[in-house]
Amino acid sequence: MKFSVDQKIFESFPDFKMGVILIKNFDNSRKMSSVEGLFRGVSAQRGKEFAVKKLNEDAMVAVWDRVYGNLGVNPDKKLSGFKELLRAAKAEESVEYESALKDLSRYFALKYKLPVVAHDLDWICGDLWLKFTDGGEPFRMKNSVDVEDAKEGEAGYVDAGGIICRYWNADECERTNITRRTVNAVLFIEDMSKIHADQFGEMLKEIQDSVSKYLGGSVESYVLGHDHYGVDMGIHGRVNMNDSKIPAQEKAYFEMKKRAELSASEPVKDAAAAVKKVKKSKPKRSLELSDADLLSGRIKVLLMQGVLRAFASDVDESDFRIKVEQPNDSENGDYACGVAFQLAKILKMSPLEVATNIKNSMPINDLVDRVEVAGNGFINFFLDQRFLENEVAVVLEKREQYGKLRAGANKKIIVEYSSPNIAKPLGVHHLLSTVIGQSLHNILNAVGFDAIAINHLGDWGTQFGKLIVAYKRWGKKKSVEKNPINELLSLYVRFHDAAEKDPALEDEARHEFKIFEEGDSENRALWKWFVEVSIDDLRNIYDRLGNVHFDYYQGESFYEPMLADLLKEGKENGVFVEGNEGAFVVMFDDENMSPLVVQKKDGATLYSTRDLAALKYRIDTFKPEKILYVVDVAQTLHFKQLFTAVEGFDWYGDEGEHISFGRMQMKEGRMSTRKGNIVRLEDVVDEAEKRAVKVVKEKNPKLKDKELVGHEVGVGAVKYSVLSQNRTTDIVFDWERMLSLEGNSGPYLQYTYARAKSILRKSQEVGEMGNFVEDGDDVAGKTRNVVAFLPKFQEALLMAAKEYKPNLISNYLYDLAQRFNSFYNNVPVLKSEDKEKREARLKIVEATAQVMKNGLMLLGINVVEEM
Repeated sequence: MKFSVDQKIFESFPDFKMGVILIKNFDNSRKMSSVEGLFRGVSAQRGKEFAVKKLNEDAMVAVWDRVYGNLGVNPDKKLSGFKELLRAAKAEESVEYESALKDLSRYFALKYKLPVVAHDLDWICGDLWLKFTDGGEPFRMKNSVDVEDAKEGEAGYVDAGGIICRYWNADECERTNITRRTVNAVLFIEDMSKIHADQFGEMLKEIQDSVSKYLGGSVESYVLGHDHYGVDMGIHGRVNMNDSKIPAQEKAYFEMKKRAELSASEPVKDAAAAVKKVKKSKPKRSLELSDADLLSGRIKVLLMQGVLRAFASDVDESDFRIKVEQPNDSENGDYACGVAFQLAKILKMSPLEVATNIKNSMPINDLVDRVEVAGNGFINFFLDQRFLENEVAVVLEKREQYGKLRAGANKKIIVEYSSPNIAKPLGVHHLLSTVIGQSLHNILNAVGFDAIAINHLGDWGTQFGKLIVAYKRWGKKKSVEKNPINELLSLYVRFHDAAEKDPALEDEARHEFKIFEEGDSENRALWKWFVEVSIDDLRNIYDRLGNVHFDYYQGESFYEPMLADLLKEGKENGVFVEGNEGAFVVMFDDENMSPLVVQKKDGATLYSTRDLAALKYRIDTFKPEKILYVVDVAQTLHFKQLFTAVEGFDWYGDEGEHISFGRMQMKEGRMSTRKGNIVRLEDVVDEAEKRAVKVVKEKNPKLKDKELVGHEVGVGAVKYSVLSQNRTTDIVFDWERMLSLEGNSGPYLQYTYARAKSILRKSQEVGEMGNFVEDGDDVAGKTRNVVAFLPKFQEALLMAAKEYKPNLISNYLYDLAQRFNSFYNNVPVLKSEDKEKREARLKIVEATAQVMKNGLMLLGINVVEEM
């Protein structure tokens, strides 16, 4: 999204300039006494200053009073943000703590006597403007459900959903309010007082440094003025927000809050005791996966035996934890352990002495060639060369099965991913959910789980009443069958356009949905057809992505018959309590969690109700170890509410877990779209294929099947770009880097595989090559560097499953590719004169290719034999 200042603002206020500070992926969850202390300190300082003078006597305040006056606003009734802080400081009023970022913004507002306002970037809808309002834009005040329409000519921050800050900086809205859950934010610093540009830049630098120091994350600052009046904020934000339409869940929360505040003054009515509250959510139970089949697990057994033999009478197994690591430097062994440091404290010995005793007490094992104790007390293990040579043979024997584990054997795990809405196109956020979810499904299957893939479709709701009306009025069956999702979306958009001119259409849509719910055969048949043709269309796009699989397509409608029993159970056990005007909600102990509405006052249910029913159905039907929801970070609160609410039911055992991921950002800015502000998944695939085919043609003009190879390389590049990055951070799309044949990219790994296969083909085609090359100095080291790394594929696989992070597989494959390319560039393979060495090295090439292929398949990426 982009933020811009309308030129009319500069024309009306020539002295105006502003700072924009973007803060991404920061931690605002903790209460920081140091930050709070800064704010309290400067507040006291300003309180003393204004104890002896009036606010409007201050030059900085007077400037903004004039600004407000020029707009026809009484500056004594409508105070700018920083003036309100000065007023509170003067009156020695305490300001309620909200969050660390909020305190920092208040601190700098008081320090510089300038408006400094913070907004949650993830809740901004579309592009944001500082402009004069047209009139009629909705504004919802912070901590309220009351909505007012702006008057014409107000100066405010306006996006597609309404006004997020009114009268410049005086009134903040509820939607973009900073909370402890905020992870991406923007600070606006406004100046009308002709502060010199250098001084203003220093102010911004101080704010930027303080944010980095206290909150972390990535921080960027910009100065906007006449010549530079816009900045790309690099976040997609929300779609289709409308501040004039408050969700029932939020209304219930604010009504509950109001009633609780009123009842606090009436001792007879204790609002907190009137309802059963669900306790705060518990920490998630992690997957318990045994590492017994891994090399690190076998070495852990050796270490435990050594510890117990050396110190059986002095320590208990519960006193220490053995962690086996992989050293970065091969000179420190293939594996290492620092358990001696833990035991040294218990035994009152030096780590070196403890480590030596453990080493001397360990049993002899054919897995390990030698064990060394480093000077600091680390125990380093070097794998036996014969074991490594045998491991190459194991890879070639097991082929596609190599690396697979049984850690999750006889257990089921559900992965829900993609989850689009019927009759709407797949967006870029569905790309992330689909790619990450499918990879996790593959990884969990590979460690032994019976992984079940579910596509939870949005196929229920009042929007289908609108779609039914639109189809009956303007729809053509052949057009829908030819291009289902695009045509249904076009009908839906046409309905909204028509409803703006004829509001009676909304009543007609409500009627159609009502009779649909009651079982009207015509509407039911239409709805069923909409769902079927949409799923067919979705499958076509999934096929283009390749390697996307679902065991079940289950929409929200699937759970409708289960809702009555769920609501009855929840009401009987006191989890669902009556709230505003007959609505039923779940109340929470956690003050940062608003009530979860499960039934509206008219008896209608919500998607939260259907999510609860889905949980129960899945637990009853599949009895899974875990149910993973691969959904973007914006839904964090919903899942926290959901999993906390369900703790009130006896049938729940902590199965649910939200596997969140960040937003997608394009390095080159927004991607062009055919319509609207949604980046479509098929647009990304189209762009990737086009760019990849161009790269393939440039690199290898004689290659056969350029289009097919280009498709695999392009799609692989997109998937790898997602899966090579930590899913919890925003994912940056950089086309040039994605499609590079060098560095950490999908094409680089595919090229490494193709290179290995080319070597193997040549060995079959020409036999001995002649022009033999003698072995260099470090042939043994380069060879071992590859061979000793092959069995560590299983280590990466198990850790990726435990942490639900496919990027750990990507990291392994990139490391393996670098080791292999170093091996091939320095070790004669086809040109080795010694036949025995040549054959052994060809087996290493073949084994490496096989592990590369197995790893890429876990990521859902196909290999190509030639590039």
